[in-house]
Amino acid sequence: MTVYARTVTYQGRSDTVDRGISFLRNEAVPAILAMPRCIGMSAIAQRATGLTIVTTAWESREAMNSSVVKIRPIRDKIAKTLEGSVEIEEWRVAAMDRRYDAKTAGCVRVTWLRVQRDAVEDFIQDFTTVSVPALRSLRGYCSASLLINPEWGRAAVTVAYESAEAAERRLARADGRHQLGTDIINTKDFDLVMPHLRVPDLASY
Repeated sequence: MTVYARTVTYQGRSDTVDRGISFLRNEAVPAILAMPRCIGMSAIAQRATGLTIVTTAWESREAMNSSVVKIRPIRDKIAKTLEGSVEIEEWRVAAMDRRYDAKTAGCVRVTWLRVQRDAVEDFIQDFTTVSVPALRSLRGYCSASLLINPEWGRAAVTVAYESAEAAERRLARADGRHQLGTDIINTKDFDLVMPHLRVPDLASY
C-alpha cells in the first residue's frame, strides 16, 4: 500500500496560532476529510514562533493531485488567518508506526534530512528495521512516521512523545542522528494540535 501526503508549512505569528487552530478544527478538517480518498489530516504548531505545519494524507498520488483545486481556497484562508507565508511539499509516506493513539502525544519532534536518490530504499529499510524498534524501546514513545520526497532528495521523520521530557530521553540513533550525522537539515519540536492523520501502520510494509 502506497500512501501520499502533502505538508503545508505556515510561518505565521505567535498571536495567530490559536485562531488558526480554531479555523482548522471548525472549517478545514470537516471540508478536507470529506474530499475523495483523503485518509487523514493533522496539524502541529509552535505557539512561541507561529510556525504551523498541516499534513493531509491521500490514498494515491492521483487523489492528492486531484485535491489541489478544492484545497487551495482552504489553504489560502488558513494562511490569511495565521497571517503568514506558505511552503508546500509533497511526499510518499514510507513508514508509519503507532504505539499509542495520537491524542496521548504531548510533543512532536520533526527531523528533516537529505537523502541521496540512490539510497532511498536503504534509508527506508534502516528506519523500519533499526529506528522504529529503537523508538519502541523508549518510555514515552507514541508514534513515528517517515515521509520521503525522492525527487528533492529529502526526508522528514516525525516522532510523537507523551511529553517534552520523554522526547529528551530519546536514543540518539532513534531519530536518525547517530546514523545520518550531517545529513540532518533541521530538527524542531512542536505541539500536536490536530491529531486526525488516519494513515495505517506501514512500518512492516
